[in-house]
Amino acid sequence: MIAKAFALFTDEILKREEGVFWSEDSGDGKIRWIFGWGKKVRADFEKGPFPFFSITSFLGEENQFWHFENYISSDDGAQNGDKSFPQSLQNLRIFSTENSLKSISNEDKDSFCQKVEQVRHLAEEGEIWVLNLAQELSGKVEDEKILLSAFWRFLKSKKRHAGGVVWTNEQKFCSFSPEVFLIQDGNILSTFPIKGTGTKEYLEDSQKEIAELSMVTDLLRNDLGQIAKRVWVENERVLVDRGTHYDAQAQIFAELPDAILTWEDYRKLLPAGSISGAPKKRVVENILSLEGFARKWYTGTFGVKFSPQNAIFNILIRTLFLEDHKWRFPVGAGITFESDPLSEWQETLQKAVILRECL
Repeated sequence: MIAKAFALFTDEILKREEGVFWSEDSGDGKIRWIFGWGKKVRADFEKGPFPFFSITSFLGEENQFWHFENYISSDDGAQNGDKSFPQSLQNLRIFSTENSLKSISNEDKDSFCQKVEQVRHLAEEGEIWVLNLAQELSGKVEDEKILLSAFWRFLKSKKRHAGGVVWTNEQKFCSFSPEVFLIQDGNILSTFPIKGTGTKEYLEDSQKEIAELSMVTDLLRNDLGQIAKRVWVENERVLVDRGTHYDAQAQIFAELPDAILTWEDYRKLLPAGSISGAPKKRVVENILSLEGFARKWYTGTFGVKFSPQNAIFNILIRTLFLEDHKWRFPVGAGITFESDPLSEWQETLQKAVILRECL
């Protein structure tokens, strides 16, 4: 059903429409999706009109909230008969299989490892506890419809995700993100920070990865505590099978005073703890000075507000952005004092494997 829905969405986009497709596969057999297309209007975070799609930048300083004239969701079902994905888009490629991911990064192994050492020194001095350090893969793109082709291939892989495609005059990207930032269900909020990527055996035994998730969990508990009357951790560490690798996540919940999540309160949670670090203010200062590219929407959030009381947002990681006939795909890793620079470099490249698979 989701493949049919995305084919319908693609059909509307190819008519020169603007639109957004959102889907979530939680891995328990439940897949929900919604897409909107056609004319759009700016929505208000608290007043709507609902439903609307929401994107925010890394620091939360930029945002777009769009309500479209047409919507279809998994509650409605994909209509208008059978629809297949256009054959003309199925073979689009960005680069050939012999291209090296390392050759299209703004960093090389040595420069990235040197920055990891700088972060380790900051940790040794007590300046930071954990910092998410990213590099950016990028290149030229000839056909923007590669976004539609890439997400189609991703859906066929049936991986767990919370992501989709944004195709508007302002923004074009597709997100294969595995990370749910925030779910609102009435006055209950939940968040699922991911820290640690690798084999199951590695994540079970790595004290560095265990400590990293613990620090980020504490940070998010404190963030939620600013807006909630009660916060609790339901699972401190769960290993999730992503097909080609595992990652580790926590499951944190909070109870709001009422069922309204205001924009002011949402902003207090940004930037997300799992893709910045702790302590947050000092970490963000160092991210801005160390990284050799501007994150912009990368590690921001993308989601849907279905109503004032119900919403879901991801974190914009594993996301392919298009701009000015160029594509970019940033990837990062959490750095602590225990980090091995070469292992962190390799972890970022491992996270880029999805790019190869879908392109």
